[in-house]
Amino acid sequence: MDNAFIATNFDWDHRNPTGWQRGLNRVFRKLRLPVRLTPAPADMANIEARMNLFHLLEQTAAYRVPGDVVDLGCNAGDSTIVMRTVIDRMAPEKQVHAFDSFEGLPELTANDRGDGVYAKGYMAAGLDLFTRKFEALGLRMPQVHKGWFEETVPRDLPDRISFALIDGDLYESTRHVLPHVYDRMAPGAIGMLAVYYDENILPRSGIQGGYRSPGVKRACDEFFADKPEQVSVLYANEYSNGYFRKQ
Repeated sequence: MDNAFIATNFDWDHRNPTGWQRGLNRVFRKLRLPVRLTPAPADMANIEARMNLFHLLEQTAAYRVPGDVVDLGCNAGDSTIVMRTVIDRMAPEKQVHAFDSFEGLPELTANDRGDGVYAKGYMAAGLDLFTRKFEALGLRMPQVHKGWFEETVPRDLPDRISFALIDGDLYESTRHVLPHVYDRMAPGAIGMLAVYYDENILPRSGIQGGYRSPGVKRACDEFFADKPEQVSVLYANEYSNGYFRKQ
């Protein structure tokens, strides 16, 4: 299937300068100044991260990996919309599950406070906003599971999972959901980590805390230390994503 909907339905593709920025860029070129203005990056994700999501999810649908798909940390629903669109076109028999507190991040423990990146309530997006986005695009709502991960996982997880997007941002959240999701993943299923930064693989200068989410990597390193799978890094401009394929 085509994936042009990713670049047309959302304001993720921020690489092209706006009209006034193009005008100033012409002035900068005439003055021989090494400056080029572009729009600021998206707050929550970017088009590269959504393209990674599209291609990984499409693989599991094309190869008929059994199980439903889950979005753990769906926030305002943009990633879930990509998942819903792919599943509706390629594997409509599958269910799409969306998990979130819809109240932002929980109270942080010492494991996450020490990173100095996030705080309680960060990235809050209400269920009403999530619902309006689906309605605006005429898409079927997924099965929504509102609550903290400790309340909804594993209770509301499907018995079989073919694809999981894990976007918990924190060490504690990632550590909690990983074993439950992993146990339900079918062979060939893919788990994508929305923010997984590994400076040994792709060192970046000037990357801010939210694009690193150091607790996510710590939790993954601990979990996969005795597993046959390993997390691989995918480039996503400001972000880097991680993924693993269940053996």
